[in-house]
Amino acid sequence: MEEKNLFDLSGRVALITGASSHGIGNESAKLLASYGAMVFLTARREDKLQEAVAEIEAVGGEAAYAVCDVSQEEDCKAAVEACVETFGRLDIMVLAAGISGLSLSGGLDAAFDVENWKRVQGINLDGVFYMVKYGWEECGKHGVGSIIPIASLAAWKAAGSVAYTATKGAIRSLTPCLAKLLAPKGVRVNTFYPGFIDTDMTHGATVSDGFAKMKLPAIPLGRFGNVDDCAYGVLYLASDASSFMTGQHLVVDGGELC
Repeated sequence: MEEKNLFDLSGRVALITGASSHGIGNESAKLLASYGAMVFLTARREDKLQEAVAEIEAVGGEAAYAVCDVSQEEDCKAAVEACVETFGRLDIMVLAAGISGLSLSGGLDAAFDVENWKRVQGINLDGVFYMVKYGWEECGKHGVGSIIPIASLAAWKAAGSVAYTATKGAIRSLTPCLAKLLAPKGVRVNTFYPGFIDTDMTHGATVSDGFAKMKLPAIPLGRFGNVDDCAYGVLYLASDASSFMTGQHLVVDGGELC
């Protein structure tokens, strides 16, 4: 019997939100492209999107982009349409756009800041809802659809801001609901939960000796994660290697939840 490469994404198209900065979305886009996917990048910063597309194309990948604020429904609809217009289909969605909002260290005023609550919910939760709303049907047309929201350990325990924790917990609850709803349509939904990862958003903390001394004892593997750790998890969920998996929660955290 001919051996099949379950990670081969040739001919498939992936739309990635939050793909402009050094983070999970950007690294996932590069890795999926290296496994044959055509990738459509979205984010708010056009200059960073152009750099990311150029980097992928420089090594032989196919990539395009659209500026998109995922908190705006019309932007999400337009991004899905632009992706399909550019590449002719859509199979995979990696929903990585997210912000942390005001820290718990800001006290009660920060915790109950209404504008912060709305801003974080708009990007972290509404953005997932809008993208799934406009993308699921295209994802299901070829029977290999995979939608991968990026959540956080905050879905399992309090971390970051009140708003951030609430949105990630909501995604955790949304995952099995969407999975059951979309499975008959040829779309799988599995959420990825990174631990503390060194990205643009967290780099200031990961290079701080004081923070490392406080945080690392809680991580059994004794280090912070990197974007490669996450991208390979996303690849697994996007590929046929996880074809009998939906409604599940993939945690990559160095053992922090143990």
